[in-house]
Amino acid sequence: MTTISTEAPGAQLESWTTLIFLLSAFAAIVVALAVTGRRAARRSGDGSSGDVLLWVPRGLERITGIPAWAAGMIGTAAFGLLVAGIGFYNDVAWHVGRGRDKELFTAPHTMIVVGLGLIALGSAVGIFFATLTRADTVLRVKGLRIPWSAVPLGLLGVCALGGFPLDDLWHAAYGIDVTMWSPTHMLMICGAAFSLIAAWLALAEAGVRFRDSRWSRVAHFVAAWFVLAGLTAPLGEFRFGVPQFQQLYHPVLLCLAAAFAFVPTRLVLGRGWAVVLAIFTFVPEGLNLGSGSSAQGFVPTRTVGSFIAAAIAVELAAALFGTENRLRFALASGVGVGTIGLAGEWVWNQGAAQPWTASLFPDALVWGLVMALGAAVLGAAYAGAILREPGRLSRRALAAAVLAVIVALLVPLPRGTGNVNAAMDIQPAGTGDEVSVTVRLEPADAADGARWFQVIAWQGGGFRAVDLHQTSPGTWQSDAPVPVGGKWKTLLRLHRGAELMAAPVFLPADAEIGVPEIPAVSRTIAFGGEEQYLLREVKPGEATVKILAYGIIAAVVALWAASFVLAATRIPRNPVVRGYFTSREAAAHTAATAPRTAINTERAKGARAKSSSRG
Repeated sequence: MTTISTEAPGAQLESWTTLIFLLSAFAAIVVALAVTGRRAARRSGDGSSGDVLLWVPRGLERITGIPAWAAGMIGTAAFGLLVAGIGFYNDVAWHVGRGRDKELFTAPHTMIVVGLGLIALGSAVGIFFATLTRADTVLRVKGLRIPWSAVPLGLLGVCALGGFPLDDLWHAAYGIDVTMWSPTHMLMICGAAFSLIAAWLALAEAGVRFRDSRWSRVAHFVAAWFVLAGLTAPLGEFRFGVPQFQQLYHPVLLCLAAAFAFVPTRLVLGRGWAVVLAIFTFVPEGLNLGSGSSAQGFVPTRTVGSFIAAAIAVELAAALFGTENRLRFALASGVGVGTIGLAGEWVWNQGAAQPWTASLFPDALVWGLVMALGAAVLGAAYAGAILREPGRLSRRALAAAVLAVIVALLVPLPRGTGNVNAAMDIQPAGTGDEVSVTVRLEPADAADGARWFQVIAWQGGGFRAVDLHQTSPGTWQSDAPVPVGGKWKTLLRLHRGAELMAAPVFLPADAEIGVPEIPAVSRTIAFGGEEQYLLREVKPGEATVKILAYGIIAAVVALWAASFVLAATRIPRNPVVRGYFTSREAAAHTAATAPRTAINTERAKGARAKSSSRG
């Protein structure tokens, strides 16, 4: 039985305090780096203390020991992803709990735009610092020195940022709102999600190995963490309790994130780090959100996966089969993620708003395994780029992996509607405007083996998800009262196989889109496609915008893929982009101590000669 309920004012979603705090922190970090760099320049006595532009990169390199362009690019992009991520989750919470927003630049929207802008800025920072420090990059355009890893990062940020005005155009044309997986939303989500996948390549291009220093360990671990976090971002569709696509996507996307993130983590960071990453990712959310509570006090933000079993499976694959044969290790890891990892997620998701049931199998096992195998092979290839070990996997294996991922993403896409009628008996219950719902289905076995059959209520100032239990053949009763009235939208939802359908319990009148109220009264009604109720704001529009949007997205995806392949294959085996300031200071130290070293060497030779003559 699942009953999830959260109701609160949600005023924190309107607050600008978080954005102001984060930007202030970013500015403080930049100032601190500049001060550190200026002091270091004065101590070095190389005459660069007056060059203001070199203060921040010098400070970065002085503190981290990582080439300034790489540290600046990764740091800026990671901070941008953090800002965009907070804004994104607040925005989804806003729409689930409240519905449409009244203006474009709300606090969550602004955070998304600022975060995406910072991701794009990360690429510019990398190029600017590489040019300032005369980094020995392979790619150069006139006076600019461009790290290859900055190319996909810049394209991700710029294209994701371009999704914001395209999203506004989409809404103006079709009125679609309150759905996470619209084409324009996915353009922004994926642009942010993949950004740190590009940034991790910067460490490889800079020749920064995981065990070089304390800061190199931090940088690699943060990159791995953000890769996992970014790949789970689309799963917000299931995180907030109002998924509008097949539940099969939940296990399939979990397998994608786990296999692609943990395989390179094990290969690059070494033994045990995949489990450390899983624990580090899960424990804070698991402690706070494991019961389905709300981080924002407004709507459920329950983490979608634990990932611990999947990480253990990857470590077991490495222990049993080794990592030298990359294809064997990847396939063993994929099998582990698609079986052991999936079993762990099944246990964890028993407490979700839409819990996993036996009806999700065998589809989840089959397509989760296909996805895990493909993602694991691609993750191994990605690790090869980070370790500067290209060619460890054949093109045929990579092509098969890409095909597996694409097929596993397409299989759960259909959303059909079955021929089912519901005779609903709606009676007052609980306190205030709350009702209990009894449903008699025709045919009687329509909900047998359903992936979910529940009543949800949202946009009335909170969220409720209430399961139904069968009292007699074909008759079902809600486990708890559900709210009606006000701005609440309350639906009966049935998901079986590839069919997702709904029937209204109560929908408010909406003058903005010209639809009347559907009152909470007993009725017999045929289930309809979920979109007509979940996306009540949909309106017919010109096909031009849709063609334009899908065309742009297709071109962007192709551009992203090409840029990743170029960056991964152009990174040389031997690092060529070293730290500028640390190298100069080391050279200066060598030059300064050379005469003294020579004198000491001559003295040592003389002492040995005297000792020899005495002997």
